[in-house]
Amino acid sequence: MSGFDRSAMAARWQQLSARERLWITAAGMLIALSLLWQVGLSPAWQAWRQSPARHAQLDRQAAELQSLQMKARELQARPILSRSEALQSFTQLTRDLLPGAQISALADQQRVTLKGASATGLTQWLVAVRQSAQANVVEMRLQRSPTSPDKLPQWEGQIVVQLPQRGAP
Repeated sequence: MSGFDRSAMAARWQQLSARERLWITAAGMLIALSLLWQVGLSPAWQAWRQSPARHAQLDRQAAELQSLQMKARELQARPILSRSEALQSFTQLTRDLLPGAQISALADQQRVTLKGASATGLTQWLVAVRQSAQANVVEMRLQRSPTSPDKLPQWEGQIVVQLPQRGAP
């Protein structure tokens, strides 16, 4: 048999009892409704139900991207320091924020040796060196100094910092 014989199907349909035709029609409608739900309505319903959470997530991502964009613009707007300017700024910041710290040169890096540095001063120094001297911390080995109960925590150890490589040394 090749092809669809419509007249044979119509004849077979007429031979069925009214009850059989009713059940076949109901089953066909049930299958059609199920297919309509699966393909057309359910995906749209799910998307509509998830849209508030997805919208909030996209708002958070947009805010994060705007924050990163502002940081990038700030970095682009800040003046580019030569190596000598960065070294001068680094030295001054170290003297001001970490009294008692010793600086020694290691090829193109600077090593800062700390003894009894306050946590507040160390935190301020790390932020300032990153922003003002445009330096990156390459290595940090710190230990908490033994302190008496009435003193604030202090740190000792070494920090290796990479200064920018632009301009004259």
